[in-house]
Amino acid sequence: MMEPDMNVLGSVTLSQRVAICFASGVVGAVGVVLFSYVLFGLGISSALGVKAPIPLKAPDIYRPLFWGGLWGIPFGLLIGAAWKSLSLFGFLYVLAPLLALFLIFLPLGGAGFFGLRQGPKFTLYLLLVNLPFGIITALVARAIIGTHL
Repeated sequence: MMEPDMNVLGSVTLSQRVAICFASGVVGAVGVVLFSYVLFGLGISSALGVKAPIPLKAPDIYRPLFWGGLWGIPFGLLIGAAWKSLSLFGFLYVLAPLLALFLIFLPLGGAGFFGLRQGPKFTLYLLLVNLPFGIITALVARAIIGTHL
């Protein structure tokens, strides 16, 4: 006789949620990449000092997609607690990767905290271009999982 999985919440196990949200994070990152092209096409990127959108060719495209998937993993761990207000959670969840970008990755890359060595317009661009990530991740996760977690 098989023992029931203790990580089951509804009909989706914890490992399934993590896998689903990894994939959802990749789709969220695709949304960010495509949104960079929208901002570039509208002239907003150039007004904020960004010369080109995120490249779509290999290997440049792989980095944001990989990181989007990785940021989807903690989203999958937390999704059970936020299921009833998943859209709001997704909208606010973008703050986690943004804080990591602003406080860890940009300073390590030489751009300073919040990317301020590039100027405040660059910081505003990073905030704007990354906004779709959390909400797209949440919407894709809900579409895959369904209405009941």
